[in-house]
Amino acid sequence: MPSPVRTSAAGEGLRARRRRETEHAIHAAAVRLVEEHGLAGVTVDMISAAAGISQRTFFNYFPSKESALTIGPPPLPDALHRRLAHGDPAPRKTLTELLDVLSMHITDDVVPDRELVQATFRIADRHPELRAALHARFDAFEEQVRQAVAERMAAPPADPRPRLLTGIALAVTRTALEQWSLGTTGDHPSPEPDLQQCVDLLHALMPKT
Repeated sequence: MPSPVRTSAAGEGLRARRRRETEHAIHAAAVRLVEEHGLAGVTVDMISAAAGISQRTFFNYFPSKESALTIGPPPLPDALHRRLAHGDPAPRKTLTELLDVLSMHITDDVVPDRELVQATFRIADRHPELRAALHARFDAFEEQVRQAVAERMAAPPADPRPRLLTGIALAVTRTALEQWSLGTTGDHPSPEPDLQQCVDLLHALMPKT
């Protein structure tokens, strides 16, 4: 029989995933409606109905229709945060671990829809306030990752290494997701092949000496 701790952890993981799936369903409904009717022509009631939820449930996830259009990366789960924050602090080892963690985080999460990703960025490009909100969400995720890297490296506040390594890893991830969303490397349903290709390219550009 599994221990209560392990059962609780599994339950939390399932609940978090279900919440993430509902969040994505609301986001997808909001994006589809705004693409069809424009931002001013869409209400929270319309989004809720399209997502098959109540307005009360909508507000359990998002404070406004604008926030439903600009979801970003979910926070790192505790297990991945611990894996990143503890381990060999050498820069190359840390970067390799960071790329593995980000790849796992993306592919273990609700797999994004290519057309939905494209539509989200189209909408953000048309509305500066949405673009700013989207960037803020990505910035918050980057800061969470940077803090975990700094903990791993026992880095003082002025140490540039955690920010630099985090920036490199997230640039690789963004490049892979852009490739995937545009379909430049093939029509595969998951961004995982693009992630692996970009990671391999980074390693090729940084050979061990």
